[in-house]
Amino acid sequence: MKDIIAAGLVLATASLLPATPAHAFVVIGNGGQYDIPRPPDTHQGQWYTSPQGCSYSRAKAPGYRTTWHLILNPHHIGQPNAKPRCPAML
Repeated sequence: MKDIIAAGLVLATASLLPATPAHAFVVIGNGGQYDIPRPPDTHQGQWYTSPQGCSYSRAKAPGYRTTWHLILNPHHIGQPNAKPRCPAML
């Protein structure tokens, strides 16, 4: 009986979610077009701009490695907009 109720709850919850086609997510870059090295772990700045002109912002959660996320419009650091071939994350 519990399995039937659980299955019903899953189906009811799924029916409340909007239908999203598989191609609905926008991806900036595919990670393989530019060979962009990660900045060294000793890099202290908040922002990193690769030689290809892709600008990234640092993010770090406690207990996890630093990640670098693409800045789409890095005008605040004096850089041009991100190119379509820039990887979304390093």
